[in-house]
Amino acid sequence: MRKDDLEFKTLVDKTLTAMMKDDQFQKLYAKWFMSSIPPKNVNLNFPMTQPLKDAVANPNDKGV
Repeated sequence: MRKDDLEFKTLVDKTLTAMMKDDQFQKLYAKWFMSSIPPKNVNLNFPMTQPLKDAVANPNDKGV
């Protein structure tokens, strides 16, 4: 993401915040980090860290 692209950053922030509020982010996280991934059905089994859980519960643009 370009540092000076405020319009794109705003779009990304709004999209991610909406996904976090309606559990879509959590479902995608579970799909890619807690479930088997085709084609070899590898499961990374990597649960969300507490800082990430906190960030999802309280979205902001400060980073983890």
